[in-house]
Amino acid sequence: MDTTQTLRLVPRRGRPDATGPGTAPRPRTLNVTVRTDDRILLSVEDAAERLDIGRTMLYELISAGAIHAIHVGRLRKVPVEALREYVDRQRALAGDTPAAHDNAG
Repeated sequence: MDTTQTLRLVPRRGRPDATGPGTAPRPRTLNVTVRTDDRILLSVEDAAERLDIGRTMLYELISAGAIHAIHVGRLRKVPVEALREYVDRQRALAGDTPAAHDNAG
């Protein structure tokens, strides 16, 4: 589902967008469309971007069996759930689980 928002940008005084000295800045509008990503399979590049790591590092994690990937024809795809499982395992290894945060404070 796509959502479009209209933003009103108002420049500060003294900025090049202002109409002149001593006058109020002229507001501009910007339309932004936000698209939700509900894919269940990601390319290696997209999966690496989601994890904020490089493509080569993701290929290493896949080769090591840390992240599961599947083949769709000649393409290698990473299930979104495999990324979540990997992050959950890493958090558990570090002792950084949601339950630990709930009991901390």
